[in-house]
Amino acid sequence: MTRPRSMLFALAFAAAALASCSSAPKPPDGTFDARNKAAELAKLGDGFMAKAQYASALAYYEEALKANSAVDDLAGVAASRASMGRAYLASGDPGSAAREFRASLDYARFALSNAAQAVAESGLGEIAFAQGEKVKALEAFERAIALASATKDGKALAVAIHDAAIAKASLGRGSEAIADLEKAQAMNLKAKRWIELGANRYALASALSGAGRTAEALTAALGALDADRRAENSRAVPTDLAAAASLCSKLGRDAEAWDYWRRSFDSALSVDDAASVRKALTALVALAPALKKDDDGARYAALLAQLDEAEGKVK
Repeated sequence: MTRPRSMLFALAFAAAALASCSSAPKPPDGTFDARNKAAELAKLGDGFMAKAQYASALAYYEEALKANSAVDDLAGVAASRASMGRAYLASGDPGSAAREFRASLDYARFALSNAAQAVAESGLGEIAFAQGEKVKALEAFERAIALASATKDGKALAVAIHDAAIAKASLGRGSEAIADLEKAQAMNLKAKRWIELGANRYALASALSGAGRTAEALTAALGALDADRRAENSRAVPTDLAAAASLCSKLGRDAEAWDYWRRSFDSALSVDDAASVRKALTALVALAPALKKDDDGARYAALLAQLDEAEGKVK
């Protein structure tokens, strides 16, 4: 049961919003206009990130960076570079991502912004984690927790706690990870931050499953599905359903697993998630004989063969 559920999107978005908002009256030098322009560009970039259109997202973040740099908005520059780092990391370019996160950290320090520093530290932690440097990643996430705690920003703190929990789980510190994820979950549930809550619950399901607490893991996976539905987070729904299906099978509830796999397949197909489509089809083909669904199994097997052929042509 795996899915990259990065929390950088939420934390970087929060920092960008913080950088762009001000209760001060509009200054005469155009700084207010530049910040508004940067905020709008960043928002457009975030929309493309949510659709996994990383090149388009990066283009908007670069324009936001120009707008912020033009008026020397230090916190805005930090936020823009963190967003660029996020886009590079998601598109598979960790080198460029690290460059942007380091620059973001520098500007966040210039701006004396603990929140923006937390975003950058989390980004560097995610890169370290992706490269297998788990201890280094946890150290970065713990710095982010300290920074976010200093800001009294509940959203940023919940994100940093979540990231640290993922690192702890990978280091065999499962009980600590579960406790941290439950803490982050409670914070996000209280604030009705549905996307973040979905990520918390999905990770919690994985941690509970690893601890042998399968029934509780299923409850968490279904909780993730509920949160992602509320957020209309369509790209997360197929993997929530797949997690529920896998856990049902683990509990010997194959008929329920079949239904969840079907729903996962339909959802994944609608958002063009080829990996989730393949996973669902493979599971449905394997389950069909035990449930005496030979005709359905043959149909799904044919679809899987078509997917194999299509991907073979692409390669």
